Amino acid sequence: MSEAPWNFSWVVPEELCVFACPGSRANVRFLVDSARVRHLVTLSQSHRPPPDALTDSPELQWTLIDVREFEPPTLQQMQQFIDICQKARDQNQAVGVHCRMGRGRSGVMAACYLLHFCHLTPGTAVANLRLQRPGSVETYAQERAVHAYFDYIRSL
Repeated sequence: MSEAPWNFSWVVPEELCVFACPGSRANVRFLVDSARVRHLVTLSQSHRPPPDALTDSPELQWTLIDVREFEPPTLQQMQQFIDICQKARDQNQAVGVHCRMGRGRSGVMAACYLLHFCHLTPGTAVANLRLQRPGSVETYAQERAVHAYFDYIRSL
């Protein structure tokens, strides 16, 4: 039996979903079996899926990008996330990203995805996320990080 992790939703259907920390095998099985996620990105060392759930899902690639709660990720961490997403897109696979509640840090990464792959502006990306997923991008510093990532990709 599987059940969706709390606060699960698609940001871009079949490409990127966001949710709170999957706390059980059933949550991880939902991601693999129902959502067809093949790349799971965890944004918190202290809020990670149960190790046995990960080992029971060999088709799931797991990456930790450790970002402190209520803090923005660094440009390097945002680019690491985008690189994972690019690889998944090249293989026509879905990515799931989570932090503790699936709002702040996950929201920043989802906004960066929208900037990079959907060519939205920072304000539009954050506004769309907040409409879809209330509470996304929780702090002003996190919002500024989305703008910094936009400036970074425009300079490439």
